[in-house]
Amino acid sequence: MTPTKLLTSAIALSFAFAAQTSADTTADLITFAEISDTRPGNITVTPDNRVIITQQPLDGPTLRVVEVLEDGTKVPFPTQDWADGPEAGDVGIAGTIGIKSDANGIVWILDMGSADSAPKLVGWDTQADALHKIIEIPSDVVTPISFLQDFALDEERGKIYIADMTFTAPAADLKPAFIVIDLETGTARRVLEASGTLMPSDEDVVIDGNLVGFKDADGNATPWHLSMNAITIDPTFDNVYFGTMNGRDIWRIPAAALADAALDDAALAGQITRYAEKGPNDGFIIDGQGRVFSGDVTRNAVTVSTPDSFEIFAQDDKLLRWADGFAFATDGTMYIVANQLHTHPALNMGDDGSDHSYVILTAKP
Repeated sequence: MTPTKLLTSAIALSFAFAAQTSADTTADLITFAEISDTRPGNITVTPDNRVIITQQPLDGPTLRVVEVLEDGTKVPFPTQDWADGPEAGDVGIAGTIGIKSDANGIVWILDMGSADSAPKLVGWDTQADALHKIIEIPSDVVTPISFLQDFALDEERGKIYIADMTFTAPAADLKPAFIVIDLETGTARRVLEASGTLMPSDEDVVIDGNLVGFKDADGNATPWHLSMNAITIDPTFDNVYFGTMNGRDIWRIPAAALADAALDDAALAGQITRYAEKGPNDGFIIDGQGRVFSGDVTRNAVTVSTPDSFEIFAQDDKLLRWADGFAFATDGTMYIVANQLHTHPALNMGDDGSDHSYVILTAKP
């Protein structure tokens, strides 16, 4: 499979099932921006409330990363040359979904790379409006089927933990892993490859009567069964939380363990514990109270999970079609990207079912 086909297929990956329980009321949603051209991907909010999004690679965007202004206007981020890709100008992001800002306003962008551009992390200092650092991801920690789609930023230890979902068929051949990057030295390690909690379940997902999947070479409907995708870290940098695309479990591992190069895979696997229930999802985020917020695609909802509960936080049949990326502002406001990814031909049996009404929403947990 070519890198382009791999990217196109691998983004077609996010599933959600209905919550097992629901709250009596749902949160109020406020529309921050309406988008009708390119699907938004993930989102981050800087300490001074700049809203920055990646643009979904599946849509082939001209600009890979943009800042969304208060009036909804999108402008290239961090510069035109970086945003428009390596094929134009001197530098560029080839394709990206994962993006995070640290407490000092350094925005880290995970460039997944392409056939002609190696994957890398790009750190941009939004306070100085200058390049902070480029960290190339070495070839010995990626595989031919790697898909570097999201990451957790550990500011206490100076590490980034990348969720390499990988993509291939059949699902049993997937090799998901964490890639641990040291932000000071740039050294990288690949750990827990194909470990049990990272591997996919065999549950299908159906939305509005349509199987989330693709047609194989013979025209047969084939469901997507994907591995570890969602990843987040708690505000105190104690634990990294992760889950598979169509699984129902949120797992966690101590960040100190992932950061420890002396621990082998067996030792790391022994420190993974189940945290809470979820539906299959694309991304999630945890707050300071230990609540994990994630999308529920089949219910057009955002769910909230704790070790003792699994409830609907917000639900809207128009606004929350495929709730995808999440971010918190410093005042606790939660930003939510909803991008109808399930209506893209790559997930919708080759048919385009989108009405191109994508949104960035805010809510108060």
